Amino acid sequence: MPELPEVETVVRDLRPRVVGRTITDAAVRWRRTIAAPSAHEFARQIRGCKIAAITRRGKFLVFRLSRHGVARNDSPDQYWLVHLRMTGGFRIDPPDAPRDKHVHVCLRLDDGRELRFRDTRKFGRMWLVDDPTRVTGKLGPEPLEISAKEFAARFERRRGHLKPLLLDQTFLAGLGNIYVDESLWYARLHPLRAAETLTRAERARLHRAIQRVLTRAIAVGGTSIDVMYRRVNGASGGFQNSLRVFDREKRPCRRCGTPIQKIVVGQRGTHFCPHCQKV
Repeated sequence: MPELPEVETVVRDLRPRVVGRTITDAAVRWRRTIAAPSAHEFARQIRGCKIAAITRRGKFLVFRLSRHGVARNDSPDQYWLVHLRMTGGFRIDPPDAPRDKHVHVCLRLDDGRELRFRDTRKFGRMWLVDDPTRVTGKLGPEPLEISAKEFAARFERRRGHLKPLLLDQTFLAGLGNIYVDESLWYARLHPLRAAETLTRAERARLHRAIQRVLTRAIAVGGTSIDVMYRRVNGASGGFQNSLRVFDREKRPCRRCGTPIQKIVVGQRGTHFCPHCQKV
């Protein structure tokens, strides 16, 4: 599933290509992709909107759409939110390029190109709302924006294992399986460590590790460990070449040489070094 670095990469790839463009037509081929409103209303309401900005909140892409000629009591802006889930992704193609069977939403732009949402597993979802917090309101803070002090404070009155806590989007927004495993390796913390036992120094170390890993992953376009994630231009990310533990079961730890182990934590495959990351 695309995590914060992959979503941020998609946002940065899309900005110079579609911001400022007006959506002249819309087609929804898989109605369940649209979480709200109905697929028919989504297509109707998004037509004529100008893409004013694209940002990210957690794992959500947030498109701010400018609406012209609206009624006096209507909001001039709408927000189109997209969660890629496991296999969702965007491509920008000329209108005469064939649409394969996995293209479920297609938006025609005023320059003739088409912004296409492709999703093999059909788990991706979209919302068209007046207020983005209707969808993102329960998310925790952004890991690249939260201070070390604020991060440490979020552990107060928390219980349970460390990895499930970091995967909880209400605790911290945007982290997933790959980057939690990698951050815990850098911080030398075991995924089954009790969150309430972290010292002040360990919380600070984990904060630095998370920001380090995310920043480096964004710089190389995220992680492509299979065909699930590709950038808007079809290229792969590059962070898979820098992974320390994730997807490296039985291979030597890059720090101490001990074979990496894989266990299941919270129903997620979890990789760690048993020597560097002790409970």
